[in-house]
Amino acid sequence: MKFAILCAAVSLSFSLTAAEYSAADRALAIELLKADGTEQVLDQTFNSALTQMSPKDSDPARPVIERYLKKCFSFEVLKEDLATIYLDNYTVDELKGLIAFYRTPLGRKKAAADPRIGAATAKVTSLKIQENLPLLQRELQKALKK
Repeated sequence: MKFAILCAAVSLSFSLTAAEYSAADRALAIELLKADGTEQVLDQTFNSALTQMSPKDSDPARPVIERYLKKCFSFEVLKEDLATIYLDNYTVDELKGLIAFYRTPLGRKKAAADPRIGAATAKVTSLKIQENLPLLQRELQKALKK
C-alpha cells in the first residue's frame, strides 16, 4: 500500500510541471528515453517485480498484480513524467546530442550495459554496507554511552 501511495505521489509531483514544455520538446525527450534503453529497463523492472510478487503463472492474484504493476512501471504510464525529468535536466540541444550518441555503436553498448552496471553497483554497495556494519554498530554504542 505504501508503494502505491509513493507511486501516486511521485507521478502527481511530476505531472504538475508537465505542461511547461512544448509538445516537440516532450517528443524529443521521449525519443531519448527510447534511445537510451529506459523503455527496456522499465520492462525488465516490471517483469522482475511481477516474478517476485507472483512467481507462478497460475497464481490467481497474478492478473491483479500485473495490472497494478503496469500502472507503476509501464513505459506508457511513466514516459511523460520521465520526459519531464529529462527536460528539467537537459537543453533541447543536449537531448539531440544524447540521442545521436545512443544511436552510435558505443551508445547502444552503453544503453545495454547500464542495467548490468547498475545491478553490479548495487551489489558492491550492499556488500560494503554489510562489511562495515559492525564498525557502525561499535561507533554507535560508543556514542550512546557518552
